Amino acid sequence: MMTTIYCEQTERGVHSFFMVNDGYEYYLFSQNYRKGVQEYYSRGVSLNESINYSRAHKDSAIERTMSKIPMYVKYIEKEYGIEVLEKTKKKNRYCNFSMNRCV
Repeated sequence: MMTTIYCEQTERGVHSFFMVNDGYEYYLFSQNYRKGVQEYYSRGVSLNESINYSRAHKDSAIERTMSKIPMYVKYIEKEYGIEVLEKTKKKNRYCNFSMNRCV
């Protein structure tokens, strides 16, 4: 199932970002409101598009938001024991859990 990142305005001047993965919604972070960020993320975008800098069209607010997303997604993966990022999936594919180490 596709992972989606979206934002919504939770209070005046603040965006809150959420991730939807396998039907579950996870809170990521909040930040100050920016119109360009709202327009890009409000309808929801795939995880890959949410961190694709070429889609930011040199909008610094969107680029800063894109730089935050992987860090918060990694935290959610660790906190809830899920695999979302491709890097995490590849790492865990090659780990030998019976020996508690990766090859």
